[in-house]
Amino acid sequence: MFKILISFILFTILCACSSVQEVGVVYHDSFDFSAVQSYSLYDRNSVFTDIQSLLDSRRNTIEIAIEKAMAKKKFKYVEPEQADLIITYHMFNGNRSDYSKYNKAVHFCQHCLRATTWKTDNIYSTLTQGSLILDLVDPHKQRSVWRSIYSLDIDEKDNSAKRNNKIQQAVISMLAQYPTANAKSRTIN
Repeated sequence: MFKILISFILFTILCACSSVQEVGVVYHDSFDFSAVQSYSLYDRNSVFTDIQSLLDSRRNTIEIAIEKAMAKKKFKYVEPEQADLIITYHMFNGNRSDYSKYNKAVHFCQHCLRATTWKTDNIYSTLTQGSLILDLVDPHKQRSVWRSIYSLDIDEKDNSAKRNNKIQQAVISMLAQYPTANAKSRTIN
């Protein structure tokens, strides 16, 4: 019995390690990420949440993962009106119209990535059905200043625990790419 348990644990670790993917981000290099001390999420009854239809359980999983990752890195959660950054998210379901509405809501311009104010040294991940998108929005300009895309590879056979784990790992990996070049003492690993 003990050998079976050990074998199962080793198999799980091996599978987890083999499924690690490269996480790319793009961000404005003119935004002062080192000045950020607080963050928020848009309220559930905001116009932002009307952009996409997600189950509350899925929203909860994403938001809890964001809150855990940010708390671990000592960023303080505050009300949206007082936040240095607003974290938004979108799950791409293949509907380009919904994706376009989301981009308009966070003022993200795919074509602007070639502009000199966007740092794109990392590979910018390809958007595929089932991808999770995180944006960090400057609340003063109401514009995305950072974006990461991560393919969740959720299978319809996955139970809720496995889906939640995939989302949590994605959020951790994505926020680990928080810009550190000009963020001095703030790093997210």
